[in-house]
Order: sequence, then C-alpha cells, then structure tokens
Amino acid sequence: MISFQRHQFANGLRLIVHEDHATPLASCFICYFVGSRDENPKQTGLAHLLEHYMFCGSKRIPDYDVPVDRVGGHNNAYTTDDVTCYYITLPANNIETALWLESDRMLELTFKKSALEIQKNVVIEEFKEHFLNKPYGDMWMLFNQAVYEQHHYQWLPIGKEISHIESVNLEVIKSFYHHYYAPQNAVIAIAGNVHFDEVVLLVEKWFGSIPKRGYIERDTPQEPLQKKSKRVEVCRPVPYDMLLKGWKMCGRLAPDFYAFDLLSDMLGTGKSSFLYQELVEKKHLFTDISASITATYDPGVFVISGRPAVGISLQQANDALVHSLNSFIYKGKVERTLQKVKNSVESILLRSEIKIEDRATTLALSETFHSVEKFQIDIENYNNVTENQILEIIKKVIVSTNETTLFYKSVEI
Repeated sequence: MISFQRHQFANGLRLIVHEDHATPLASCFICYFVGSRDENPKQTGLAHLLEHYMFCGSKRIPDYDVPVDRVGGHNNAYTTDDVTCYYITLPANNIETALWLESDRMLELTFKKSALEIQKNVVIEEFKEHFLNKPYGDMWMLFNQAVYEQHHYQWLPIGKEISHIESVNLEVIKSFYHHYYAPQNAVIAIAGNVHFDEVVLLVEKWFGSIPKRGYIERDTPQEPLQKKSKRVEVCRPVPYDMLLKGWKMCGRLAPDFYAFDLLSDMLGTGKSSFLYQELVEKKHLFTDISASITATYDPGVFVISGRPAVGISLQQANDALVHSLNSFIYKGKVERTLQKVKNSVESILLRSEIKIEDRATTLALSETFHSVEKFQIDIENYNNVTENQILEIIKKVIVSTNETTLFYKSVEI
C-alpha cells in the first residue's frame, strides 16, 4: 500500500500527497477526468488534440518545456478513453515549478489559430502513420466499432476519422477546454521528497484562485444488452491473418472486474497460459494468442486476439478457439492456475510501487476513478476471487450471444 494524505480545496480540486524522503525527486501528476468517451460522435478526437495543444503555451508561459528543462525535469502526457493526464518529474526542491506550470495551463491557455493548425497537422499525421498506413493499424478501430453500438468507446482516443480533426476550430477546442479543464474535474498527485503541509500551501498558492467552471454532466449513452453474436470480416494488404474475439464485461469499479482480470491471465497471458499451451504448443493452430481486458471506467471488453498458423483459415482458428474455451472448465485448469495468476498479479502490483512516477500515477488515477482507498485493497480483492466466481463469469459472459468476432484477413496487394 502507498501511504498518502489528501486535501480538497474550495474550488473542488483534490490533492493527494505521498512522502518519500529517500529520493531527491518529486513527481507531479495531474489527471483530468475527460477522455474520448466525453466527445460528441460527430466531433471526435478532441480530448487527444487538446492534450497536444496544452503544450503550446499559456497566457504567461509561452513555452511549457523550457522551464521544465531548466530545472532538470522531464514531462509528458497521454489520453485514454476516460482520462487525460500530464506529469512532470523533477528535483523535489523545484516542485513549485511544476505547480506554477500546471496551474497556468489550467487557468488560461493561449488560443491561437496558427498553433491549433500546427497541432491538428501533427495529430492528422499521427492518425495516418499509426492507424491508416501501418499494417493492422485500423484493426482495433474496426473491432471497437463492431463491439459498441451506442457507447462512445466505439472510437479510439485518436478519433473516428481525420475529417473530425480537420474541422476543429478555436471555438470548439476552447469550449471543450473550459468545460472539462476545471479544478473540480481534476486530481493532483505529488509523490517524492516533499512535506504534505508545505505542498498544501503551494497548491493553494497556485491553484486556489482558479474558479470552478463548466458544468460537467456525463451523458454518455449506455450500451444495450447484446443478444446475438456479431461478426465482421475485412481484407487488408497485411502479412498474415488476425482473429479478434470480444465479450462485453463490467467496468473497472465492479466487483467482478478482478475475476475477469485473472481469467484473462489464465487464458492468455504468457506462454504457460491455457490457450497458448492448447492452440500454439500442442495443436499448432496459432503462432500466437493472448487475452486481455480493457479496464475502462464504464463496462468494457474481454478480448482474445490471435494469429492463426500458416495454412489455418480464420474459420478453422475461430472454431478451435471456441472449442478450447468450452473445454477450459472441464480440464481442471481453473483450480490449478488460479493461485499462480494471483501471485503474478500481486507481484506486478508491488513492482508498480517502486518508481516514484508510478506511485504518483496510481494515486491520481485511483482518486479520479473513485478514491485511493478503494484501490488500496486491490491485492486483497484479487486474492478473494474464487474458482466458482471464475466459472460463473465464463458461463454468463463468455457466451456466443455476447460475442463479437473480427476476421482480419490478409490479401495480396
């Protein structure tokens, strides 16, 4: 468990502080509870575009990176379906530099058409490079579109299409910024060689006068219950076929989340997993196969992805995978491997607490999604998962009526 102290300011901003006086560093991680799920289906990619634009300067700081470099720090940012996060790691005695920079960006960006056009071009090139011109680049786009009919998880943070990014103007991005980049929609986590009382005073100094703004009301349409299997087939000039299968599952805060996570490890994490042993090592029907979960705030997806072996059609691979899943509960693998994957998850969670940056990240994301306390008992929640719980979610969720399949077929140019 990561020790922490919390303070909430009058404007709604939440602060989480973790003191570690064995390091000379401090990491400042600010998380805004806004991602691609908060976008309009006709104007997607805004959260990710704004993340880029946040580095174009604020009213009083024209170049964000220069002050960070001067104090020997480094910074970055990322956007997901649910959140947009910014972080700076620097010498602890320069923590005020991080707070000065982040508060000015939260208070008032400099909105210039020329800067926006530059960032739009950067994002458009990223879209082309990673999602249009790269082999398999559109695979997850197509899969999400097939899985989700209503929910905004149907598109990736990069956006649905380039035209959505091209059409963004200053008024659109200003509105998005002022609506979501507000203190009541943000969490700051500071971890490192700092003192809680001093940090509270510094955050009050730099953020306390920023007023609440916007009216944050989530109206994301919820996904209807899936009642029949879905299948999509596409042909692309790629080296080999790929098979993706997904089943709608619960969100990150649901009690069954931990069972789904362990099941994904049992079925398809590493070469000792059930599906890898069955379909790669023993039957040679796949050259690689893995299972994962999306771990999103709203209900997500349990996914199995695999590359069929040479000479094995996508239909043959799909049939073999379905057969292996059906046989899983009858081969005694649940009881024998459950404790093994629990041990592995516990090891991963403990390793994630080694670096000061990772501790700040964990604290900020936990507080954003719910509270640090809820996620501090993750290891206990994983250890409490039973064999019966695993079998129950297989019977209820990993079923054909809740299934979406993508055949991503290789064709010659």
